[in-house]
Amino acid sequence: MIGKDNDPLMIEYYEKKIYDQKQLLEISKALNSTLDYKYLIDAILNICLAQLQTLSAAIFLAPEADSNYFELEPSFKGFDLAEDDAGFKIKTDAPLVTFLETKLKAMTPDQVEESMGLSPELEFLRRIGGDLIIPLNAKGKVNGLLLLGEKITMGEWMEEDRDFLTTLSTLAGIAVENSRLYELATVDMMTGLKVHHYFQTKLKEEMERCRKKRTNLALLFTDVDNFKKFNDTHGHQAGDQVLIEVAARLIQCAGKHDIAARYGGEEFCLVMPGADLKRGFEMGERLRKAVETASIPNPNGGPDFQVTLSIGVSEFWTSDRNNKDLIERADKALYEAKHSGKNRTISFQIPVQN
Repeated sequence: MIGKDNDPLMIEYYEKKIYDQKQLLEISKALNSTLDYKYLIDAILNICLAQLQTLSAAIFLAPEADSNYFELEPSFKGFDLAEDDAGFKIKTDAPLVTFLETKLKAMTPDQVEESMGLSPELEFLRRIGGDLIIPLNAKGKVNGLLLLGEKITMGEWMEEDRDFLTTLSTLAGIAVENSRLYELATVDMMTGLKVHHYFQTKLKEEMERCRKKRTNLALLFTDVDNFKKFNDTHGHQAGDQVLIEVAARLIQCAGKHDIAARYGGEEFCLVMPGADLKRGFEMGERLRKAVETASIPNPNGGPDFQVTLSIGVSEFWTSDRNNKDLIERADKALYEAKHSGKNRTISFQIPVQN
């Protein structure tokens, strides 16, 4: 130990330990305050940058709950990667992962090599600039890898840094696991869109926010034109492929705070907090054109498919009593779009009084 209790170095040491414990408590609260997967990953990386004097942080996680490999999350910070590097996969049963599962602590690449020898995964992490490898874990099982670049000071990683990261890795690992379970419960696995009950819950929350803060809210309802006929002609596997591709366009077009969901069957919807009817219509047109120009692979091996969307748009009114009022207006606009030629976007307008 450093010295007597009244030694200035000893006091500084204990103050640092208390500070780190307080920071970990705050970090734990922050990580457990959200189940949003992308926000959570960003929070973990930013915590590393802020607390550990490094400019580079990355995290490798399984893309799906049943995946047998980890891949680099695209929100990594500071690492200068070649295009091929971003697609590198680390098998969940790779020697590196198996070894780290027996340690569950922060280690440098040199320390790992000394204990288990070289492996393709370890060589890759070292080559891209990894200076410290930390296994994320939940219930004693590695569910991801955190990678940090060298310290800004170019100094060694202190023991307290490693202790901090070891505790953080458990907090982060549990938070990621909870977020993944929540995602499984709220995301339609085929399309990647939010499920119906999640849509209804979030729409209600956003409408309440509009009432309190007097903000705007737009709602889009979409329907794949002639989808039943398409299914009957080409089969359900081809129909599923169409839904997957249309959903992908919806997710690509959606803004950061928009909520893209599957309402049912081939009907998708988009909740746009802060958007008025004009912005909702513009989004509808952007999405409609993105789908119209898309070539959808034919799972049966024939020519690519082309499909179109009809879209109805409505906006929040202060007189809306519940979700149903706003949904009904979007649905009426969608009905009009489908029965006036299809492949068009129509906004719900207040009927003209005679």
